[in-house]
Amino acid sequence: MGDDLVPYRTLVTQAPVGVMVGHLQVPGLTGSEPASLSKAAVNLLRTGRGYGAPPFDGPVFSDDLSGMAAISDRFGVSEAVLRTLQAGADIALWVTTKEVPAVLDRLEQALRAGELPMSAVDRSVVRVATMKGPNPGCGR
Repeated sequence: MGDDLVPYRTLVTQAPVGVMVGHLQVPGLTGSEPASLSKAAVNLLRTGRGYGAPPFDGPVFSDDLSGMAAISDRFGVSEAVLRTLQAGADIALWVTTKEVPAVLDRLEQALRAGELPMSAVDRSVVRVATMKGPNPGCGR
């Protein structure tokens, strides 16, 4: 696994940069869970431990959560979005706009129930805003 992550040693030092976590299973790390839904996979990236890299505090994106069998055969879009955010991703991607209301409802429910801490949402917003940088036209 360490050899596969060598490119990230340099990548995570660049700014602005984001990383997309795919749906692959990583023996010894994610078990039968796709990496995109795995807290262990995101934590490995965030801490840099296990592959000799500095910690990464840029945004983490999921791969498509609506049209790939590794996810869609196991979960609906709403549940997959929640699980990827619970794993530590900052942005959950899916391609079907018809799912937006159900996803928002599920995320609101998760926030109310404590399944998704607001502090995690706040950290994600800061990571994404930091990557985007200042916008001189904002607020005019």
